[in-house]
Amino acid sequence: MRLISLLIGLGVAALPAAAQSDERKRLYGTWGTDQQCAREPLAPDLTILAEPFEIGPQWLKRGQVWCALNWFPVEQRPDGIFTGAFARCGEDGVRDYVVGMRLTGDSLTLRWDFFSVVNGPLAQCPNS
Repeated sequence: MRLISLLIGLGVAALPAAAQSDERKRLYGTWGTDQQCAREPLAPDLTILAEPFEIGPQWLKRGQVWCALNWFPVEQRPDGIFTGAFARCGEDGVRDYVVGMRLTGDSLTLRWDFFSVVNGPLAQCPNS
């Protein structure tokens, strides 16, 4: 009987993680401004393109920069969800960041190292 109670308790403890994973899936996809989603040049005379953010279960990518993500719990808010991740970005030189992600309706805002750099509001790109 104790074993059954323990297993039931462990199963119930796993439910919030599964629910958080489902909520986090709302962030997966390609996000950007109209210019980023269209991958337009940053300026008329430049060949460098505006790149959207691509978010998945383990990675965040923008252009040539990839970041491995270690997710924080998802927090439900009246207007959407908030979460964050510890991000390890780069290849030759690795840099560590904390990125906060707030999804309000269909609008995503990314805050890098909480308040130093803000990207957004971003919309989900068509065909993502």
